[in-house]
Amino acid sequence: MTLRVGLAAPADRAQRYRAEGLWGGRKLRDGVEAAAERRPRALALADGELRLTYEELAGLVAKSVARLASHGVRAGDGVVLIAGNTADAVVAYHALLRTGAVVVLLDRRCGPSDVRVALETLRIGARVLVPAAERERLLPAHADVLELEVLRSETSPTGPGATGSEPDRGAPAVVLFTSVTTSRPKGVVHSLDTLTAGAANMARITGAGEETVAFLVSPLASITGVMQMHLVADTHAALVLEDCFEPDAALDRINALGATLLGGAPVIAERLLRAASARTDRRIALRTLALGGAMLPRPLLDQASNEFGIEIARVYGSSEAPNFSGSIPGDGMEQRLCDDGALMPGSEVRIGSANHAQEGMLRGPSLFLGYADPDDDADAFEDGWYRTGDLVEVNGGRLTVIGRLKEIANRSGLKISLAEIDAALTGLLGAREHACFALPDAETGEHLAVAVLPEGGTALTLDDVVSHLRAGGLARRKLPEQLVVWDGPLPRTASGKVVRSRLQVEWPTKPSQCVPRLREGRGSG
Repeated sequence: MTLRVGLAAPADRAQRYRAEGLWGGRKLRDGVEAAAERRPRALALADGELRLTYEELAGLVAKSVARLASHGVRAGDGVVLIAGNTADAVVAYHALLRTGAVVVLLDRRCGPSDVRVALETLRIGARVLVPAAERERLLPAHADVLELEVLRSETSPTGPGATGSEPDRGAPAVVLFTSVTTSRPKGVVHSLDTLTAGAANMARITGAGEETVAFLVSPLASITGVMQMHLVADTHAALVLEDCFEPDAALDRINALGATLLGGAPVIAERLLRAASARTDRRIALRTLALGGAMLPRPLLDQASNEFGIEIARVYGSSEAPNFSGSIPGDGMEQRLCDDGALMPGSEVRIGSANHAQEGMLRGPSLFLGYADPDDDADAFEDGWYRTGDLVEVNGGRLTVIGRLKEIANRSGLKISLAEIDAALTGLLGAREHACFALPDAETGEHLAVAVLPEGGTALTLDDVVSHLRAGGLARRKLPEQLVVWDGPLPRTASGKVVRSRLQVEWPTKPSQCVPRLREGRGSG
């Protein structure tokens, strides 16, 4: 299989990354195999059924490499790996990398159309590795299918064995799919160099080392899952997999196995913290929460830090640019919450694109090579810089995301421009400052909230806000459903722009008014 990745780092930058030790310094064998030699009986991997030491994991990976070779898998082949959060999938991933194949990742909860899109996008007659339980549902007519469990159950592989040579670290190695900005999933292509750089950044941000036990709830076939597989292998740490998340059961496993690190969607951390708080012993083994995107409510963050002794690590990145910035040792709690962290080694940000003067443009050692479909590259890059769609500021080497290029609240499919509502609120009597933000909502997906700093002595109400907007001609379906009253200036960047992400974190500590359905508990207000 050949993937066109003409937007990979040019030779001069690639040479600099290698000279600075950001690329090319590690080999695959420095991971699982080296850990098996150094600490053979240390826990490497656990799922709901298996617990593997590094000695056992290295043995299974080696056997799987030979078995894949006996089934005709060669360097450069495309292999679609349909993965749940299981030990079999992790073994298959490590084995495929060692054959030199390009691993095309799909989550086990995907549909037949996702498999079809992957095969069509890559224009290959790829082999497919799939859990036996999903084969009939996903691939009833596909000829070249190998069940994941076969890699573990076969006892004597036949045919030529794998050479064991190290693959080209700059070549396409992994493809995962994202559909954040388009209706059609886009294949994000990474090399071993870019993934290793992203994992090294994650280690810097979280302080991960060989005593770390990472707890993975996010899909293995996501950038979070891929980063944690590489982080754990590169630091000789342990990975605990959770395939079907339920807060109380997950908390039991975290405490039983001594899991210390959780990364991924903030909602998972929130549910675990609430589960721990509801227990008599109020115990959780986690020591670090790595959070990107929307932050948790401030009271939960304070509880995590003060009551449970958990360090909050802020992380900024995406499937295309994993772990681009983040908290660093020495950052205090307030620093960790007020921005998106320090730029990682080699990471560069240019502010301003053809679309917006504040759009963040990235390049660096963890940046992907390009998309599997070359047509997707055209809108994603400008002069070799990756367009994030985020509005950012950089001060003193630290990044702050101040909003999105298209800032919206998505209420039951209706996309409401936050900037439009901000503008419509201009002239609101009794308001010194105001800004809109979106909040999660169990009934509508999101609802619109307004943060207001009143003029001294003014008692603003939600009805006042709604009346002002209706008088200005705003459609009823765009009206805010919650008013949050600030007692001081709204959080802003050094240049004076409101940081909406901090409004989302801090609002629970403020007086709030909301529409009846939210008071009745039908949303999140």
